[in-house]
Amino acid sequence: MKESRNPFRLRASENIESDMTFIRLFGPSVVDALPKDNLWNRIHFLRSAEGGGKTSVLRLLSPSVLLSLYSAKERDECKELYRKLYELKALDDDGPRVLGVVLSFGRNYASLEDMELDPVRKERLFFSLLNARIILAVLRGAMILKNLQYPDDLAKLEFNISKLRDLPPGMPQESNGVSLHTWAMKLEKDVCDAIDSFDPSTKTLRGNEELSSLFLITPDALTIEGISVAQNVLLMLDDVQKLTNRQRTLLLQALTENRNSVGIWFAERFEALGTDELLSSGARLGRDRGEVIPLENYWRENYIKFGKFVSDIADRRSRDAADVEIKAFSSHLQSSLDGIEWKAKHEVALFTVSNRVHELVERYATRNPSSSNLFSSWLKEAENFRGSARAQALSWRSLEILIEREVTRSQRGLFDNPMSATDLYKSIPVEAMHEKNDSPVKASAKLFLSQEFGLPYYFGHGTLSKLASCNVEQFLWLAGDMFEEMISATIRKKTADLSPDRQEILLRKAADVMWNEIPRGIQHGHEVRALLEAIGKFSNSFTYQPTAPNDIGVNGIAISMYDRDVLAKRISVPLSQDYDFLGKIIAIAIAHNLLEAQSDYKVKGGRWLVLNLNRLLCVRFDL
Repeated sequence: MKESRNPFRLRASENIESDMTFIRLFGPSVVDALPKDNLWNRIHFLRSAEGGGKTSVLRLLSPSVLLSLYSAKERDECKELYRKLYELKALDDDGPRVLGVVLSFGRNYASLEDMELDPVRKERLFFSLLNARIILAVLRGAMILKNLQYPDDLAKLEFNISKLRDLPPGMPQESNGVSLHTWAMKLEKDVCDAIDSFDPSTKTLRGNEELSSLFLITPDALTIEGISVAQNVLLMLDDVQKLTNRQRTLLLQALTENRNSVGIWFAERFEALGTDELLSSGARLGRDRGEVIPLENYWRENYIKFGKFVSDIADRRSRDAADVEIKAFSSHLQSSLDGIEWKAKHEVALFTVSNRVHELVERYATRNPSSSNLFSSWLKEAENFRGSARAQALSWRSLEILIEREVTRSQRGLFDNPMSATDLYKSIPVEAMHEKNDSPVKASAKLFLSQEFGLPYYFGHGTLSKLASCNVEQFLWLAGDMFEEMISATIRKKTADLSPDRQEILLRKAADVMWNEIPRGIQHGHEVRALLEAIGKFSNSFTYQPTAPNDIGVNGIAISMYDRDVLAKRISVPLSQDYDFLGKIIAIAIAHNLLEAQSDYKVKGGRWLVLNLNRLLCVRFDL
């Protein structure tokens, strides 16, 4: 059943009520980001900015979704996802192999830090609440996985408590699901009452000293009629960034020390990390902890895959719309300016640029009479080129960039050789022009032409996927605005195709919305935006130099790895307080996906931390 008029608006997975709708809308390619080894028995860290897709990945391995996928494995829209999870051994021919339990830190935990208790008692209450909720989540999940009723059938579930080194206070000696459920419910209530009341009498709660629940939920300790509930148990901890820093540290330490056969996925936004972690590359953590899976970084290393991933998501959501029949989203985003409606503008551009190139060559010849024929073969080649007005305009604009580069080179030092490929008295061969006129030059020509003559530049599905900045929610937001227009046009019996200029209008509006939300939505928002604006203005001034010196432009800055270490407080230098605040501002921008960080980038013998603007912000600065 189709649930939404505009499925692109269902950006948070928790807003998708039906498991089958969730599966239909889920893009299977994200499964490729998961590690292939030790997936079910190590601690793995899923990290991203808000909207990176962490919660969707966790929900995918919940019992109800796995059961629904197994039942629908023969449907065309489910086959690829089923195959990928089969290969990861989350499913087999008999059904789900994994008991996946999601536990979110959205409630109560941080409030424990506000209680007037000594740190040790706060720690014990924290572990008590966590133990209770882990047990309750596992009980519910086990019933769902085995198609039993919760809580009515809990008596069928048995726990092997002999594995516990010490029984937590009040835990029953009986090892069935009913007694454990009663104990966990009471423990959760007692801790929550203590948080709500702030009554000194509640301080008599002893609390738990460790995460004892982890030893109760291992595959061999959790059985029905002597048979393990699942071959693997996976505890998925979501929204860890909502814990206090101290609680996060305690939790991580407890999970690392309590080694057993339970898999742990630790999902958090980048904002939970400190400045040092955010300014670091964040690679593997070693044998004890498994891997860090920074979702946006994974897609940045696999940009083509991300484009295919979001294209698949867009088509899935288009097909799931309730009121219209739009099967292929990208086919309705016009991606060419070759139409008759753009001919007049391109003819103006052709006339203007070709004349300007001739004037440029004439000025150069006037100043350098001995080299007056230097560009004659290039001009002749451009004049003989035949194609559409757009193709000719782009050809002349590329030529202008190449000539500007040669002219600039010829004005260097006295002993430089200005034209390495030719004698000053001769024309530079056409072959040299073709060799220099590479893809970056043509891309720069396209950008320059668009800005000068008011031609759309930000349009087409490829551009849309790039402007998502490897963040799924950002893509759904941008695509949702466009799909809304497609729906409206279809209802009015008009074409659902969006013209290039209309796409650009929508994207520029979205860029403005993002820009205006920065001061309101994040800590030190005004300072973060000031930094982004400085980067944007610098990038714009560098990009639009006549020689287009940096491929298709600049959209960020770089700092040396030494300076990175200063900002991360790994190296102490004078006036470090000033650097501390700058490091914090950069870290906040990275955490919220406003800056994309690439650490240890090697170029010209140096090592750099590259900081590029979120691609959507590039629209604001015409980059």
